[in-house]
Amino acid sequence: MKKLDLYIIRKFLGTYVFMIMVVMSISIIFDISEKLSDFMDKDNNLSIGDIVFGYYPYFFIHYANLFSSLIIFLSVLWFTSFMSQRSEIIAILSNGVSFWRFSRPYMIASTFLLIISLFMNHLIAPKANQNRLDFENMYTKYNVNFKDVHLEINKGTLVSYRQFIGNKTMVRRMWIEQWEEVEENQWELKSDMQIEKAYGDSVSYNWKLNNVFIRTINHTNESTKFYNEIDTILGFNITDLGHRSEITFAMTTPELVKFRKKEEEKGNSTTFIDIAKYERSAYPFAAYILTVIGIAVASIKSREGVGKNLVIGLGFGLVYIFFMKMTTVAATNIGLYPILAVWVPNLLFSFVALYLYFKRVKT
Repeated sequence: MKKLDLYIIRKFLGTYVFMIMVVMSISIIFDISEKLSDFMDKDNNLSIGDIVFGYYPYFFIHYANLFSSLIIFLSVLWFTSFMSQRSEIIAILSNGVSFWRFSRPYMIASTFLLIISLFMNHLIAPKANQNRLDFENMYTKYNVNFKDVHLEINKGTLVSYRQFIGNKTMVRRMWIEQWEEVEENQWELKSDMQIEKAYGDSVSYNWKLNNVFIRTINHTNESTKFYNEIDTILGFNITDLGHRSEITFAMTTPELVKFRKKEEEKGNSTTFIDIAKYERSAYPFAAYILTVIGIAVASIKSREGVGKNLVIGLGFGLVYIFFMKMTTVAATNIGLYPILAVWVPNLLFSFVALYLYFKRVKT
């Protein structure tokens, strides 16, 4: 029986690695075609080595990990369908091996990949993503453009702006108000600042401000000043004003928890952060569900050949992905709890997987 286990595990992991390489090769080709003009911009002064070793290893880690559960599913469908068509599964079961026992190496292999995926999601992939996003921020024209935003940066500091252009780290028409709590729940405006253009630093609190009008209020007295240009330090940096939607990919889980607390203190929505946190555990566990569905569907020998099993399996996979996206949208737009949005698809498709599996056992 050990030979059978090793045979299936080798098939499983070998097909998985092959599928990863195929999918990622295609992804990299498409990404190069999209970003080549940015990379080759003479102002960037990038060499081929800079791109190959400074960007694409991190790109590979991110997307290979993101697609991992789906690729596990495709791998199971692929090699199991071929085993079925060659009558290998019939031969194994005819020798007294139960379908339960036949399934064991599949679960061993998927458990191994699940553990790796969990470790990657929570600790390794975020670091790779930070490097990937830093490279894109520096050398590509990514699209981060917020308009007409109002924020409470911290207690007593209100910031609003007309436009924030992320890849230029520039803010247009920014207003900063400083309020003081004179009594409980009673606030007085102490100063406000109107800025035509502001250039910020993503690391420090250093700012370069153009065309600045400052009004200071001291009880009933007011004073105003105007500056064409000043370098100053504000109580926030430019990342507090807006960030790429992918920012959560670049945070380890402990960092994500801190980021959530910070956003909550500002009064901002934390739904997208909660979804990102729960997905890091839910997506790897989807590998179990999809593996069981894959075994149940692909282990049946079909007269129509391998294609039928692949089409049926992919149908289940697409429905599963659609359902996960639908619940995520529900969490964002109609207030479904993020933990339910992320885990309910796994729960429902667990029943689907068990039904298909037990149906296959009885045949």
